[in-house]
Amino acid sequence: MGVFIKQDNQWVLCKEIKEGGSTNDDLQALGYEHNQFYSYTNYNHPSNYGDDSDDILSVCLKVMSEDIICVIASPGRKTLTESEVRYYMQDFDFSHDYSRFSMEYDLDSAIAEHNFTIQFVADALGLSYSPDDKVLHSSRFNYNFFFEGGFLTGYEISDGYNREAHEMKDQGSWIYKLIESHAINFHGSNDDAVVKEINIQARAFQNLPGGITNQFKDDFKNADGSYNFEMLLIAKYQGTEYEAGINYEDCKCICHQELKFEGNAEEGLDKLLKYRYRDYVLTFDEKGQFISCEYSQQRTNISSNDTSNNSTNPSSSSGCMITLLLMVTGLLSLISVVFFIV
Repeated sequence: MGVFIKQDNQWVLCKEIKEGGSTNDDLQALGYEHNQFYSYTNYNHPSNYGDDSDDILSVCLKVMSEDIICVIASPGRKTLTESEVRYYMQDFDFSHDYSRFSMEYDLDSAIAEHNFTIQFVADALGLSYSPDDKVLHSSRFNYNFFFEGGFLTGYEISDGYNREAHEMKDQGSWIYKLIESHAINFHGSNDDAVVKEINIQARAFQNLPGGITNQFKDDFKNADGSYNFEMLLIAKYQGTEYEAGINYEDCKCICHQELKFEGNAEEGLDKLLKYRYRDYVLTFDEKGQFISCEYSQQRTNISSNDTSNNSTNPSSSSGCMITLLLMVTGLLSLISVVFFIV
């Protein structure tokens, strides 16, 4: 493979890199570890982008950025122009091709391998820094990055939203818009509750088998067209890898007025509390920790059988009186006929 790097605004073949090596080998020769870059490959037919780009194989970029490190082309390629690279990259979408999941995977790897310096992170994020800084904040990603001894040791999302919510929002997901609208409709200006519900439902959706094609989703559809994905997991995937349980406060946050107190119960020395959500009864302990979820279809308030068998029913009494009057009238007519004959 031919590896091209940019020097003085020109793409030049890096002759120090021998052909036949892996991408990791090539990037390591350029000073990058395996978790410090990501690759973009345009899988569309090259003819869509012009003949000049038909032998570009991939483009390698610095993590957390859109900065191109190098371009990898077919063996034997000797020259490369900026227009060719632009042809190849015209479908590139940073938020899609380098997701938050990918970024957090790289960050976790960097923390474990202790190989992201504060200089590397600051350069990738386009931030100014001092070697003694302990925290860097990225307004682009809403992340705080923590450093000890000049190396990355941790990170957190600074706006309260989790990775799943950010990823769905960044991709413009219509599911995210439904989740967000539903949460705002019920929690209004309570921003903490809105964020909590969005985080719970976004994570649940990411864990949901089949996603929006899940066979049970319509049983958990809300009136506004959104879905309670978390309760779907609790009800249908209890005890599996897809469901992690839920505490009472989170359950109340996402079920709103549909969560109703069902009663108390005792199990040994433990006092349990039961709540109904639609056709399911959830049990929590006194501390609000989830115990179980069981299907229990709600009873209707009116029983047609009880009504038809009630002897004091006004319509039934009226029918009996009419029947009795007819019998008396018939008997009197019969007596009159007998008397007339005699």
